[in-house]
Parts: sequence; C-alpha cells; structure tokens
Amino acid sequence: MEVKEKNGRFIRTDASMPLQVLKFGGTSMRTRTTRKAVIAHIKTQREKAKLVVVVSAMGRFRDPYATDTLLSLGSLKMRKKEQASLVSIGEQLSALTLCAELLEEGISACTLSFLEAGIISDQHYDYAQVKYMDPSGILKALEQFDVVVVGGFIAIDEEMEVTTLGRGGSDYSAVLFADMLGLKEAIIYTDVNGVYVEDPKQQKNARKYEYLSYGSMLALHSRVLHDRCVVYARDHHIRIYVKGTFSKEEGTWIGS
Repeated sequence: MEVKEKNGRFIRTDASMPLQVLKFGGTSMRTRTTRKAVIAHIKTQREKAKLVVVVSAMGRFRDPYATDTLLSLGSLKMRKKEQASLVSIGEQLSALTLCAELLEEGISACTLSFLEAGIISDQHYDYAQVKYMDPSGILKALEQFDVVVVGGFIAIDEEMEVTTLGRGGSDYSAVLFADMLGLKEAIIYTDVNGVYVEDPKQQKNARKYEYLSYGSMLALHSRVLHDRCVVYARDHHIRIYVKGTFSKEEGTWIGS
C-alpha cells in the first residue's frame, strides 16, 4: 500500500484492501470477560475487512487503569505534559492487553505506539488540536497483520511528546483514524445498544433511534458520543454506527 501527500496531508492511494475502524470504550475493555465480547465482534468484522481497533483505558474511576484513577495517582502540581504522559498509560495498557488476547485466539494482531499511530497535534496537552495525520505506520502494519490495535484519546506533538484529545477523546480518535485511512464510516461499540430517546438505564422501554442526523445528535447532548467526535464526522462526511458491545441488537446510524 502506498501513501502520498496532498494539501499537507497524507492519503492512501491504494484503496483495494477493505478496511474498517472499530472503537471499544472503557466498559467494554474492563475485564477479561467483557473483552471476550470485544474479541467476538472483532472476529465477525474481520471476515469482511482488515481492522484498526481503537480502545479506551480499561474501566471507570476506581478501576486500576482507568483514566481518572491514573489521574488520581498524580498531582495538580504536575505540568500538563506530565499529566498527559500519566493518563496515556491507560490506553497503552488496554491496547497491549487486547492485542495479547487476540494473539492467544489465533488472530493476526499487533499494537502501535502513539509515535507510530500517526495523529500529530499541537502542544495543548489536555485538549490538543490535531495538526495533521500520517497513516503510513498503520498501513505498514496492515500489510503484515489483520488487526492493528491502537489507543484512543492520545496524540503526539511534533516534538514527540504525548498529548491528549480531551474527554471523549477515544470516540474522536475513531473518526480521525477513519478519515486518515480514507474511510467513510466508523463503528463505535459501547455499553448501550445505540442512541435512545430516553436513558435506557433509567427507562426500561426507552425508544431507540435507528438513524440520526449529525445535527440531531448534537442537539441531544447525549453522553453516548462526545460532541467533538460528531462535529468532526459531520465536517468530514464520516458515518458513525453506535452499537452495543454486549448485544446483537441493531444500533443507531449517525450521518448527514
């Protein structure tokens, strides 16, 4: 596969290889048991394409490697750069753990460091702005492996320092990787089975949307997807499919 530079960005010139971007959140990555559901989805989607799998840190606050747990080990006296390096450990560990389990399942997989993943940002360490993207590291890995696992939420600046993309950054990373690879959709797996009119955890019979426009999704102020992810997807014409990790139900499409 080849890449070339166009208008300051690197683009894929050989689109013959089917590719998909999948993203799994912290609740999906929480334990070995929950990750079995993640691996089942990867096996299913691998029948259709080679995969770039974006993962969040494992679990939520008080889980050992969750982002907020790692932050609690630090200090407010730390520089933003040091805090970014601290929380990046969660995504790195999550990616490496899933990669190991995929290999144990006989799946051809590798993981890339943030230096190799190709998202380059400015130096706002806690809410970085993406400057450009380079898919060459991912494409090189995909020549050899069927599944490439990368940590979400994290980028690097041009001095190779770790930065973070803000809350909900792993969702944002998923659409960034899709755009980087010239894809027009990304699948985001979460702990609910799509986007609902009411909170399905509060309302047993909550109605699920089959389809939402980007504008309608933003107007909902839903916690299912971060606004930054939806805005980028809208501006770059990338459809998002929100689907439950632990269910076979159909999810919700978000598009134009």
